[in-house]
Amino acid sequence: MAENGNRAIHARIRDAGGTLYPVSALPMSRDEWRRHFGPAFVRLPAAKQEFDPGNVLTPGYAIFRGGPPCPCGGDIPAGDCDMIPTDYLAAARRLEPLVAELRDRFDADRQLPRRLVDELHEAGLFRMWLPRAVGGAELAPLAFLEVAEELAQQDGSVGWCVTIAAGSGRLAGALDEEAARSVFGDGEGVLVGALYAAGRAVTAPGGYRVTGRWSYGSFIDYADWVVGGCAVDDGGERFCLFPRREVEVFDTWDVGGLRGTASNDYAVSDLFVPEELTIPLVDYQPPPRRDGPLYALPMTSAFASSIAMVAIGIARAAVDVLAGIAAEKRAAGSSVVLRDNALVQVDVASAEALLGSARAYLLSELGRMWESTVAGRTIGVRELAKVKLAACHATRCAIEAVDLVYQSAGGAALRAGTRLERCFRDVHVVGQHARLGRLGTLEPVGRVLLGLSPGAARL
Repeated sequence: MAENGNRAIHARIRDAGGTLYPVSALPMSRDEWRRHFGPAFVRLPAAKQEFDPGNVLTPGYAIFRGGPPCPCGGDIPAGDCDMIPTDYLAAARRLEPLVAELRDRFDADRQLPRRLVDELHEAGLFRMWLPRAVGGAELAPLAFLEVAEELAQQDGSVGWCVTIAAGSGRLAGALDEEAARSVFGDGEGVLVGALYAAGRAVTAPGGYRVTGRWSYGSFIDYADWVVGGCAVDDGGERFCLFPRREVEVFDTWDVGGLRGTASNDYAVSDLFVPEELTIPLVDYQPPPRRDGPLYALPMTSAFASSIAMVAIGIARAAVDVLAGIAAEKRAAGSSVVLRDNALVQVDVASAEALLGSARAYLLSELGRMWESTVAGRTIGVRELAKVKLAACHATRCAIEAVDLVYQSAGGAALRAGTRLERCFRDVHVVGQHARLGRLGTLEPVGRVLLGLSPGAARL
């Protein structure tokens, strides 16, 4: 840290009533700090979060306003320690026994049980990508993906619902603070919906009149607000947000996989939406209205990466389930358990390699984009293409890994409702998502890598 820059930063912190702490005083390693929170940040008395604009501080320092010590044991003011309440990965892991207890209900009910949803709320998992100013965590993307992976490993529908609902919280960064608070309250509100422009928004005094019907409204039964992508009569596109009570929901989600997501159709008709509850799109990105790199990260990249990690989590569960089956099951007419079968061994090793390499590639490409965003660099079309490719590749590899272990399990994978059978159905449904479709992804990415424009595709 440059001495002069350090003095200037200290003066600014002091003027704001803050204190500088070395990360060595925190109950988290420097690498974990960087992975979860990006660069050092300033927390001002007014609770406004701002990243060090001149990149003067090294990532080994954090700044908090003064106050009594935090009970975590670090030399941090109580109420300002982000380490304890934002350990979302640990919170997700603590839910595993409850998910296992309730899992058999997901397919039959075609939605998650209220008891589980309440626990997800209690764990704060829907707040991960909300701004801190409205009760969120502004969790860094790679940490978010780890939580998505963990929950999907427990169950695909759980991982999908939390990823969609928590991921939609990033839209708060494209609203002014008053509008964001009206939707998300103090971090308790849940927004879900479909972002493609299936609606029509007609300009009206003070806002828009919106009509449309959208498919794939995942988790909509537990939402407080709903978003729908709209084509506007001025030729542009906007996301329009409306209260859940104003939305008609159609029971259409009777499908093979991810049955517990209740991804039903929904519609509104001639509904007035105030201007402040709409978000214009520029190159299919919502322009951020809030400081901080999370809301500058391209929406399409964050979304595709998140749902790809759901596929990775489902596939990880499938490989682990097969390991348990293989220790006991014998193929018909054989005295040898599956784990002693050479073909099973090859399939498990192949599945592991697929998952490990695909996961590393995805985290690497999104990590590079995150570093560029934190540094304030413009994200170019090549970076967009490479993250999109990594997300699509991760999903394809997850599907291939599940197919391998499904075949290796033989008859043990056939019975409806067993873990491996559910993983097989769930991962294939993830792979059907339009953002991860093979043709719609690989062709425009290939064009970019060959020096051409991506064409009409949205990366």
